[in-house]
Amino acid sequence: MATVVTSLIENERFDETLLCEHGLSLLIQADNQRILFDTGATSAFIDNAEMLNIDLTKIDYVVLSHAHYDHSGGLRCLCHHTRRKFELVLNPHFFIKKFVKHDQSLQYIGNDFSEEYLQIENIKTTFPLTDTFELAPDIFIMSNFEPCCDFETQDPKYVMLNGGEYKTDSFPEEQVLVIRTSKGLLLFTGCSHAGIVTICENIRRRRQESIYAVIGGMHLKDADLERVKQTAQYFRENRIQKLCACHCTGHGAVTCLTLEGPEYVEISAGKVIHFDFD
Repeated sequence: MATVVTSLIENERFDETLLCEHGLSLLIQADNQRILFDTGATSAFIDNAEMLNIDLTKIDYVVLSHAHYDHSGGLRCLCHHTRRKFELVLNPHFFIKKFVKHDQSLQYIGNDFSEEYLQIENIKTTFPLTDTFELAPDIFIMSNFEPCCDFETQDPKYVMLNGGEYKTDSFPEEQVLVIRTSKGLLLFTGCSHAGIVTICENIRRRRQESIYAVIGGMHLKDADLERVKQTAQYFRENRIQKLCACHCTGHGAVTCLTLEGPEYVEISAGKVIHFDFD
């Protein structure tokens, strides 16, 4: 199906009249469905949408990739702005508390709303109970990514509070939006904390379909060169055609992936990408 992706907020901006911030929000239009994937850290994505003449009251779904503030922080503002009963899609583990470690202290970096808030705002919320959830025809939410390569490991600085215990965050709530097209799958990732190769390989095996493009954050900004090169090699070997890497991917990793991986397509704030398929 034809798919149009508009970057509403990202770390950098394509148009100098727009805002940018450390965060991500993409508007995805496919098969008459309007899906907002992540809501950035603040209301900046709403301001950009207005500058781009995009009416956010017409969105059908809001999908939050994971529970960090830079992907979920704008939801309250969206609820106030639209007063629209869009359907919110959250992983059942979304409300686990999230922290980042600084020496001996922990800083909270999770979302700023609760399940009670969603009830008060009367926001219809779906918590998919399966690893693959069909949101609409040929549009899926996928989660629960089993480790499958030894060069992707969890970063110990990220901590979660689960069952009264602080432990290294395994990001059980992370979910990816997948769209099936005639040329292969489009994968939309927030930060790929589970590992971008792990995510791609889990989805490729489950769906038994090739991946055409990967769009979003890949969390390679602190990765060593060897990991980035192995990631690029995986993309090449599996014939992934397009890479719209942004947000937490890191400039160095983007440069390497551009040189050694598939075709790179910029997706900074204000950029519109058309995927047209027969």
